[in-house]
Amino acid sequence: MNTRTTVEILNTSLAKIAEIRNLYPINNQGTILRYSKEMSRWGTALFRVQTKDPIFDTFGDILEPHRYHVRIKRGETTVWQGAIIDNKERNKNYVEVLAAEYEFYLSKKRINQNTSAPASWDGGTDTGWKNYRNFESGSMGSVVTTIMNEAITGWGSSHVLGAMTLGTIETPDYPIGFLSATGTQLTGEWSFSSTVNMQFDYHSIEYVLQSFGLYTDADYYIDNDLVFHFKKFVGNNRQYELAFVYGTTGNIVDYNLPRLGRRMTNDLMGIAVDDNGNVLHIAQRDNQSVTTYGLMEDSSAYTDVKTENMLRTRLAKELAFVNRPEDAPVNFTVNEKGYPLGQYDIGDIITVRIKDYVINYNQARRIVGVTVNLHDTGRELTYIQTNQPKEGQYGVA
Repeated sequence: MNTRTTVEILNTSLAKIAEIRNLYPINNQGTILRYSKEMSRWGTALFRVQTKDPIFDTFGDILEPHRYHVRIKRGETTVWQGAIIDNKERNKNYVEVLAAEYEFYLSKKRINQNTSAPASWDGGTDTGWKNYRNFESGSMGSVVTTIMNEAITGWGSSHVLGAMTLGTIETPDYPIGFLSATGTQLTGEWSFSSTVNMQFDYHSIEYVLQSFGLYTDADYYIDNDLVFHFKKFVGNNRQYELAFVYGTTGNIVDYNLPRLGRRMTNDLMGIAVDDNGNVLHIAQRDNQSVTTYGLMEDSSAYTDVKTENMLRTRLAKELAFVNRPEDAPVNFTVNEKGYPLGQYDIGDIITVRIKDYVINYNQARRIVGVTVNLHDTGRELTYIQTNQPKEGQYGVA
């Protein structure tokens, strides 16, 4: 028996106003609801309500973007929550609703700029430093705390995230290959300094947080209670207890295991310019890939990278996803035989087993996206996106 899924409309205090009881199909296949979740990014929910639904007579126009919110529940468990951001279609048949998880608003809030000249500023009386935000001291965790508290203040009481609070804020470790000014490996938790620093101009909070995660593999999310978390690792290592399997008795009904050789690179040259106008060049090579597949060179220029440390780390992270044909997203669809959403979540490491004639695959994968499609019969199909776990994540408890 399928667990009942309900769609609720909420006010700005996230109190329930009404339940949408008659969802209008969003395609010709009878899908009435689609919702997704993504790693360190915002997922979406899509549904339609009949234009003449009695709910509008009772409660008025409760589908207006940014004034109303959506909560999706399976049984008594909340599986998705976010703000309405679009009514892309409003016609004689239906009103379409697109909602986004609250991480969406991190892309709509700029970070604050410097309030005084940073220690590294050498522009004399020039006040150009006011156009930037420099991070040159403190742990990454303390910097994230400052950024988010500033954002909450900036949103104020009229915005839903003005009520957000901070939960777990961790400081991730320096990545492998991150060197001190004397050339030694930096270890332990990331601390900003005169030699380990980052500069941003009028960027969004989303951009800054994703930049931090790009170098350290840290993740962030806002939970259903509007609590923000920034962690070294989001999820759990469940590769020995959760296996998604394709076969007669398996729970995978379709899959895609691409091998993307066209995008491959195993010798990558990075180019950047530091604050003094000096051009930086650093190369990263995967010798094992070169031996196996042959030499494939490429180059990338980065306008937001200002130090050799950042450039070296950026190249290493990028090269890890393009140095082999198999280093590509592995995506699959599960039916009701699969584990229900809630038994696994974004960030979890699971096992994927597919034995289908010439295709023989058995690997640990990290869930980075989940999309659920609900049919008008009550049947659910869940599309799961996975990436290869990054170095050091396999041993996470």
